[in-house]
Amino acid sequence: MVLESEEASSQVKEWMGQLRELYYDVEDCIDIFVHHLGRAATCNGFIQKIISNVITLKAHYHISIQINELKERVMEVSDQRKRYKIDPSTLLPKSVAIDPRLPALFEEADRLVGIDGQMDKLIQWLNNGISSHTQRKVVSIVGFGGLGKTTLANQVFQKVRNQFDCIAFVSVTQSPNVNKILSDTLLQVLKSSQITEDQNQDIARVQENHYLKTCEYPQLVKMNRDYLRNKRYLVVIDDLWSKQAWKEVQCAFTQNNNASKIITTTRIEDVANYCSFPHKEYVYHMMPLDSDDSRSLFLKRIFYHKDDCPLELKEVTDDILRKCHGLPLAIVNIASLLATKPISKSEWERVRNSLGSALEQDHELELVKRILFLSYYDLPHYLKICFLDLSIFPEDHVIGRLCLIRKWIAEGFVAEQQGQNLVDTAENYFNELINRNMIEPVGTDYSGRPRACRVHDIMFELIISLAAKEKFVTIMADHKLTPSTNKIWHLSLQGNCEAQSPWLGANRLSQVRSFTVFGDVGKIPSLLNFHILRVLDIQYCPSLEDRDIENIGSLSHLRYISLYKSHIGKIPIQIGRLQHLQTLDLRATIIKELPATIVQLHQLVRLCVPNGVGLPNGIGGMTALEELSMLDASKNSPEVVQELGNLTKLKVLGIKWCGGNAINGEGSFKKSLISSFCNLGERNLHSLRIETTERCSMDFLFDSLCPHPCHMRMSNNSPIFPRLPKWISYLSALTNLVIFIEEVGGGDFDVLKDLPALCCLQIFTTECPQESLMIRPNGFQCLEDFHFLPSMYLKKKKRMMSLIFEAGAMPRPSQLWFRFIVHDTVSTYGTYFDFGISLLSSLKCLWVSINCRGAMVWEVEAAKATITKAAALLPNRPRHEIHIFGEEGMVEDEEQTKDSGLCYQILFLSSKAENLNQQSIYKALKFRFHNSEGGNSIKKEKFRRGALTVDCPRLPLPV
Repeated sequence: MVLESEEASSQVKEWMGQLRELYYDVEDCIDIFVHHLGRAATCNGFIQKIISNVITLKAHYHISIQINELKERVMEVSDQRKRYKIDPSTLLPKSVAIDPRLPALFEEADRLVGIDGQMDKLIQWLNNGISSHTQRKVVSIVGFGGLGKTTLANQVFQKVRNQFDCIAFVSVTQSPNVNKILSDTLLQVLKSSQITEDQNQDIARVQENHYLKTCEYPQLVKMNRDYLRNKRYLVVIDDLWSKQAWKEVQCAFTQNNNASKIITTTRIEDVANYCSFPHKEYVYHMMPLDSDDSRSLFLKRIFYHKDDCPLELKEVTDDILRKCHGLPLAIVNIASLLATKPISKSEWERVRNSLGSALEQDHELELVKRILFLSYYDLPHYLKICFLDLSIFPEDHVIGRLCLIRKWIAEGFVAEQQGQNLVDTAENYFNELINRNMIEPVGTDYSGRPRACRVHDIMFELIISLAAKEKFVTIMADHKLTPSTNKIWHLSLQGNCEAQSPWLGANRLSQVRSFTVFGDVGKIPSLLNFHILRVLDIQYCPSLEDRDIENIGSLSHLRYISLYKSHIGKIPIQIGRLQHLQTLDLRATIIKELPATIVQLHQLVRLCVPNGVGLPNGIGGMTALEELSMLDASKNSPEVVQELGNLTKLKVLGIKWCGGNAINGEGSFKKSLISSFCNLGERNLHSLRIETTERCSMDFLFDSLCPHPCHMRMSNNSPIFPRLPKWISYLSALTNLVIFIEEVGGGDFDVLKDLPALCCLQIFTTECPQESLMIRPNGFQCLEDFHFLPSMYLKKKKRMMSLIFEAGAMPRPSQLWFRFIVHDTVSTYGTYFDFGISLLSSLKCLWVSINCRGAMVWEVEAAKATITKAAALLPNRPRHEIHIFGEEGMVEDEEQTKDSGLCYQILFLSSKAENLNQQSIYKALKFRFHNSEGGNSIKKEKFRRGALTVDCPRLPLPV
């Protein structure tokens, strides 16, 4: 089909351009006509209506002329189609889930397919001098685009991160914002360290300064250097493009003698040599995959097992792989394309032939781009426009899934499908782009869906070039402007664009459909210049003022408004005119009250407000509302809270409860809240999030939800319940539960394990468990993510007991995070107690937090070694992190001897224990025993290999 082929003739391309412009002009004509009708309908007063009618008649006259012109153009374009014999048929979208083979692909590409040897080499370089006080070293990974430099750097980073005091992984662009890079680095190293109260304040201050952009380059350099001065740090600087960028960034990383390491990735060999100088032996040249690894990566993307490939496809497979030259990005994209096609020799030969014989002589990067173009032209029409829409985002931007699909819907990119709502259809679009490897998933939510996506840098270059070619977007970024015609349909401002402001005249903006702003761009164009705007998305813009949006009520076509993290304090009352508005996102603004006209937005589906915002009475009449967050009950009347129960379509509710701060009495609030929760629970409520202050009780909800919220899928509650609420056991559809309980017991786990759909469970407790919590077999059949996090900051009255996983418990967990007090655990269960981790065969990620208060060094090191050993024995060899805190409360051996009074344990650890360097092993094994009666002292500093625990009573010991 010619519309989906890159090899279109010049005549056909010209016809396609005319058709595209005709489509936009027809849509503009309709939108402008509706715009004038809307203006007439909103006029008040006899004289105003007469004037408006005269204006409308004049507009109708001009529109009738325009319609006649459009008819003539339609006939002309239709005649051209017949002459060129173009088939206009298109593919219809279908229901699409995330391809279940993709996680296996990423795991295979990251761990097995040609990466192990490269990873081992880099880890060896990083470990050189790690046990001694050597100076900072820079390891550079160099290779052309598409080789997988970022993947390799990330896998190495994950493997060695536990050996460093603090870590960071930051990406650079071709036009780097050095201040942002240094701010991101500082935040990451602060968060990756053991966090004290002072450091929490540092993080909050850095985040605030980063948002307000008050930190200049010298200050950021100094802050990074001051914090890293006495730390062993690991930092990855991904995708460097110039020596100058490295020169500016590296100033922040002090040359200490703590064996710190930096990893850089770049396409440019001179940059790699410059970064690693004078240690050029630490420049790693990344090589393409060999033929076996290429075949394995290719076939495992298409088939569940590479051996499933039919014999008749062997020759064409070899031909395709020869053209890919071992480039992972090229291999994965071609394989992703074929995975959407019938498994047939003719189909594969067609794709092979589309690559072109000239590719044998192409430069590697041009080869990758050619393959990506092929992937783009293979997209159905409805995905092409969604893919091009990604051009409005800055390079390396993490794009939220839900925000993206809501914008697609607002712009009319998503067509209604029988049996599906628009959100489900848009989700299918998103999933199909992931399955085709056009975008990369970032993180997962409780249901396993990606939280966000990003675009590979080479793919991003492709999108920008295609968007410019298709005249889809105009981008103004830091004094740069993408090529554009006089007509602008999608406008994206990135960085300081004040110098280009005169270029954005009123005539050029009248046909803009989406206006997107990222960062502090200075002055934005007047909203009066936009006549048919559908999407207004202004993010992280501290220079935005209330007067900049005072004319927002004139944008009658608006369907999506986001002012996230912008300096807006007031919403105009004219917002009630926006009768097509579906999304209003005001999070992280300084708005304190919404105008009464907000209740006139009868098509509003999603309303997100910042903390402390008061809603007007009448909110219950917004019957289209499906999401409301976060409603601050202390700033709203009981009547408003009561009206929530009338929102029959509400699926997602977030509410903040401050109890005693509630206006007009707390009792009426409780009654209103219970009434609303009960009404919503028996209708469509799927997700409930409750936030409270630290000393605020919501015990009144403990047994009050009747009827039970039977449709609830997600519950995220920060109020502290005295015990597990009874109504939890009735939530048969619950997939995600986050709950705070004073103390959890074994009976609570017996209730939770029988929830049939539970996938993610996070339990926070204020009291340490006083009994062993047994996780028994035949429960938690769907649970994949489990967090058990007792508070570690309360004074213990009794010894803290621990979780114990029995054989057959939790058959599917992939992620586990739990805390324990090491001294209590070792004293109760012994040195080799691993909590049953070794029985969780499906585990892929393990995070353990060890409270060291009251413990000796050898107890901490023994616990770390046992957990590391248990993780290493699991079939998936899960990535694991062990976080140590409370070291200031550790005790010396002599002090511990007085308190325990029963036995000493001599621990001989294997010098081969994974992730334990020689220094930590020596620290663990060095000990001194004292005889409390005779005062004899025995010191042993030579150890043999093996593992042995000897109980030693308080008696003189033989040497």
